[in-house]
Amino acid sequence: MQTAVRVALGASRGRILRQNLTEGILLAVLGGAAGLWVAMVATRGILHLAFAGAEYIPLHTTPSLPVLAFALAVSLLTGLIFSAAPAWIASRTQPTEPLRAARSTRDHALLPQRLLIVLQAGVSLVLLVTAALLTLSLRRLETQPLGIETQGRLMAWISLAHNEYPASRLEDLYQKLQTRLSQIPGVLSASFSHSAPLYGMREPISIQGKPPVPLLKDGIWPGENRVSAHYFETIGTRVIRGRPIDEHDTPSSQHVAVVDQAFANFFFSGEDPIGRHFGIQTVQHNHYYEIVGIVQDARYKTPHDSGIPPTFFLPLLQDERYEDTAEDLEQADSKYIYDIQLHVAGRPEDFKEPLRRALADIDPNLTVIRTPTFEEHVSRTFDQERLIARLTTLYGLLALVLASVGLYGVASYAAARRTNEIGIRMALGADRRSVVALMLRGAMRPVFAGLALGVPAALAGARVIASQLYDVKIYDPLIFGSAVVVLAACALSAAYVPARRAASIDPMEALRAE
Repeated sequence: MQTAVRVALGASRGRILRQNLTEGILLAVLGGAAGLWVAMVATRGILHLAFAGAEYIPLHTTPSLPVLAFALAVSLLTGLIFSAAPAWIASRTQPTEPLRAARSTRDHALLPQRLLIVLQAGVSLVLLVTAALLTLSLRRLETQPLGIETQGRLMAWISLAHNEYPASRLEDLYQKLQTRLSQIPGVLSASFSHSAPLYGMREPISIQGKPPVPLLKDGIWPGENRVSAHYFETIGTRVIRGRPIDEHDTPSSQHVAVVDQAFANFFFSGEDPIGRHFGIQTVQHNHYYEIVGIVQDARYKTPHDSGIPPTFFLPLLQDERYEDTAEDLEQADSKYIYDIQLHVAGRPEDFKEPLRRALADIDPNLTVIRTPTFEEHVSRTFDQERLIARLTTLYGLLALVLASVGLYGVASYAAARRTNEIGIRMALGADRRSVVALMLRGAMRPVFAGLALGVPAALAGARVIASQLYDVKIYDPLIFGSAVVVLAACALSAAYVPARRAASIDPMEALRAE
């Protein structure tokens, strides 16, 4: 209408084009600058999510000149395309047509905007469902029974230099560690191991009196860890039968092993594993270790596995000689500890400095890498899942906001174009409630169409991420229903404001709007 008036008053098409291009490019550049600022802030937030708790973040958010140039070019191109095309179409229209044409209640000018709302609603639903599935999976990962206690537990990751501590010095070092750590006020028990809880090695084994042991169902070998006395007591894993590894398990004593319940069930189904023998590698070694105890299952390797893989535990300093040089070196290396565990009375954080001082008293050259609590250690195990869940939730909320804002704009535009129609309806007796209902029906149709397309798309997306989920059904009706309700409620709220405003128009003013 405005363009038609200007053309009727003598404005040239070139001047109309220049004005529209100027306005469009200015808005596009301002929008690009705002978008760049939002991107920098969002990137900084994403980096803090990805490196939560890290003292050093190896990336920076300052945009480079190529990034700035690209953003400027995209803004200019966007402003040029989306300003020139509508202005060119409007400038070629005869001014008498829009000045005398009545607006149809079926306004085809809104079709592109409505199609965009359909697309936004569908994409928003897919992102909301994905975010809900990933968040629920993360929650179940974090709350699953791990078989270890996290309360009141502290660990230290250390590095022993092999040249400073040859195998002949390890026994004396471990005795000093056990004595000194136990003397820290407030320490209830102390232990150390080659691998930290939730981590571990994999080793092929052979069991005396049984055929060769096959690979497990995931193509892996049973888990192995070498531990000191008081290990199970310190990490909070219960001994079911037999005894744990203790101080009497020295290099010169009977070589023993403790296995978990999964190991006993997998390799000795219907049999008593206590007193049975097995070894690492080939059948020539299947008599090396005698099983003396069974402990409860725990997520010694990773909490992400659908099942618990069989795991066995050996005393730190008990080993055998192997013909294979590589295997012999690997077994020798497994006697070196990399993790220390403390069970303390009080806040584990309060024992970090006493632990560092105790290690420095034993040897100032002992390298302490980190001193996380068990809660921090378990939490970091889920860093990747937590980051993906948070980012997906962020993108889902952003898509929901964009869809709501877009619907609000389309509903407002539709209400403005139908002002005269609304005035006629109200003059003929329509009340405000019926006008609000009329406007809401028109606004919500593309949303419902988007939901109809989004549900099968969300089902397909859930199938794609099924391998990333833990103990979550990809067709969870509660999640799908909640996502649909949330999206519909936000869309209804966004459409209600312009609908209510349209119903508040005075009929006489509406009739004079044309």
